[in-house]
This record gives sequence, C-alpha cells and structure tokens, in this order.
Amino acid sequence: MLNFTPAKIINLRDYQEDAVEALRQGIRIGTKRQILCAGTGAGKTVMAAHLLRQAHEKGSYALFLVDRVELVKQTSRTLDEYGIPHGIVQGEHLPENRTVT
Repeated sequence: MLNFTPAKIINLRDYQEDAVEALRQGIRIGTKRQILCAGTGAGKTVMAAHLLRQAHEKGSYALFLVDRVELVKQTSRTLDEYGIPHGIVQGEHLPENRTVT
C-alpha cells in the first residue's frame, strides 16, 4: 500500500520486551510451539508488529493468524501505521452489507 505518512517507531513497554525476549529464549532452546498470552489492552498486536518488522528486516517470512475479521482489520491498520509491508489472505467473508441466503 502506498503510504505518504512516516511510519511510527515501535516502542515496547518493559513487560512487552520481556514477553518478546521470552519467545526468543524459547526459540533458542528449541521450543517449536509457543503462545504469547496477554490480557486485553496489553499490546499483543504491537508486539506482533515488532516481531514482524524484525522478520522483514532479516528477509524472513512470517505469518500472523487471527480468527476474527475485525482482528484482520485491526492488525492490518497497525502494520500500516508502523510501515510494515503485508498482505491478507482470507477465507470466505461477505461484505458487511450482504447476508447469507
């Protein structure tokens, strides 16, 4: 997406940095399946944006999966804010003004 607004810088809070570092430590010791669990408003999307930016800067590919259309929109807006290139692959989804018959 073409964006003329300068990308915001991601400044993680201390607890967010701790959570990201815990994920990295898990990777270092070979844990293949990890979950980042945090309460509402803890900044999970911002932490994910931080990790996705780092993956992009290294030339790596990454997936961010969500199970709600609103979370797709929220995450895309956040990634746009921080200037992180991304795309969306989404299953069946009707436009908001249509109903299933």
